[in-house]
Amino acid sequence: MTQPRDLSYLVSADVRAAVATAVATLEQHGPVVTEALRQLDHATTAAWNTLRSAEPTDDEWRLVQRATGISRGWEAAYRLVSTLDPPGQGRPAD
Repeated sequence: MTQPRDLSYLVSADVRAAVATAVATLEQHGPVVTEALRQLDHATTAAWNTLRSAEPTDDEWRLVQRATGISRGWEAAYRLVSTLDPPGQGRPAD
């Protein structure tokens, strides 16, 4: 069996610097972002459990989400993850 070649030397210094900066930022701020997402998830569940007995319609639930900031929080979260699809790790090309 042939060993894979180490082609990392082909990656330019500016790309390596960008990766180093991104990794450092993620290592520093990632845990805080992860905790914020957990809090948002728990708060969303708590809000839903509070309203469940009132049997809210979808429109009423959307109004509650807007009024409490839940929708704003999830929009911010989705903006973060919507940018993630690294080359070679995402969906196969059509």
